[in-house]
Amino acid sequence: MYFIGLDMGTQGVRGIITNYKGELICSSNIKFNVINCSNIEGFIEQDPSMWLNSAIDVLKDLVYKFKNTGKKVEDIKALSLDGTSGTIIFLDGNNKPLTNGIMYNDRRAYEESHIVQSYGKELSESLGYKFNFSYALPKILWVKNHRSNIYEKTKKILHQGDYILGNLIGIFCTSDYSNGLKTGYDLINKKWPDFIEKLGISKRILPKVVAPGEVIGNISGEISNITGLKTSTLVVGGCTDGYASSIASGMSKEGEFNTSLGTTITIKGIWNNIIKDKHGRIYSHLHPEGYWIVGGASNIGGKSLDSRFKKEEFDILNKELDKYAPTNIVMYPLIGKGERFPFVKEEAEGFIIGEPKDKAELYIAVLEGVGYIERLCYETIEDLGCKVKDYIFITGGGVKSKEWCQIRANILNKTLLIPEIWEAAMGAAILATSKTFYSSLTEGVENMVKIKEKIEPKYGQEKTYEERYEMFKDKCREKSYLI
Repeated sequence: MYFIGLDMGTQGVRGIITNYKGELICSSNIKFNVINCSNIEGFIEQDPSMWLNSAIDVLKDLVYKFKNTGKKVEDIKALSLDGTSGTIIFLDGNNKPLTNGIMYNDRRAYEESHIVQSYGKELSESLGYKFNFSYALPKILWVKNHRSNIYEKTKKILHQGDYILGNLIGIFCTSDYSNGLKTGYDLINKKWPDFIEKLGISKRILPKVVAPGEVIGNISGEISNITGLKTSTLVVGGCTDGYASSIASGMSKEGEFNTSLGTTITIKGIWNNIIKDKHGRIYSHLHPEGYWIVGGASNIGGKSLDSRFKKEEFDILNKELDKYAPTNIVMYPLIGKGERFPFVKEEAEGFIIGEPKDKAELYIAVLEGVGYIERLCYETIEDLGCKVKDYIFITGGGVKSKEWCQIRANILNKTLLIPEIWEAAMGAAILATSKTFYSSLTEGVENMVKIKEKIEPKYGQEKTYEERYEMFKDKCREKSYLI
């Protein structure tokens, strides 16, 4: 049996086909041509036709490559996908987009986030998070308040992944509760709460919510004709990209955590109880087996490098690691304004302490700055009651840089575990097995994830990094970022 996982990322679509042992059969990748199609400051949007066309092209390529291995397409049992968390789209009665996709990092709904929080305070306290601008529900309220002509025509509001799954099965009515969290879905009582209608938003235009991994349909005849997939292939409920990365990491036991370092940092871990944070820095996803997946997402990560350096420079600058690390620079490499985790500050801005000698030292200081934020994230999680093990699973594009991984291990003073296939698409593929082949998601993870590399802290640097980290926290306190 074979399984497809699709990752609808910020910058493109990645797809893989694996067998039930987690062995990679083939993969495909398409980059988006336009990351933001809005020219309004603070608005971050993407064209949904770009999402759909890219997803279909990836599926076509996967089927072509799969067939060329001599395998039968009818043996592809199931498909699932992940999408960016908090990204939404408004559809008309014919399931056609009325808007561009409003992205997770779109900043327009600051005011609405406070309104939603005031109405949804009881829910937010029960689930232990606060609504902020990255959540989908404030964006929905913004459209209702500022684009009433669009809202009045809206028959369905879906998340990014829901929209793609709807196109694959021909039915546009289903979401999952990992995506539903940021739209206000009640994970404890398993329903859309009544306060949503008090905001003037009809619950009728919100999707039906299922567990990630639950079978929701089959590949439609139209998609079968376009991609070559069979209509016997099952389509199962998806999840957010961070949720998928955590699945792909291999974490399956209480206290195991994963950092996914891509465009931004997302941290998630397994805990038996829901963790509540009155400051809204973290939130808890519901695991299909009743556990809680605790974590949050920062606004810094790979984009902290991409905005300052050319990709072709990375390999050259990485070679300067032994010369400069630990650097004398302490940096919070935020691009633009606003942070979500490990602190929630709408007007947060980056900072740098010290003067880099050259481009190489600045580059390594950025790597270290991301490491300081990652450590502060874990420190925050432990302060809220979780006990993180002395190892962390790491995934995302950041694992491609062994130099960066080593810096992170040194700053965290923990062993980092890199799975053989670390992409979010792998998490989606594992999710596709969880109720179609294996008896549970945990069984799928334990059978399909293989650890290929361990990175131990490099002892002898811990004292210096401890000093730099304390300087980092002191500066954050000075700027009133820390509570």
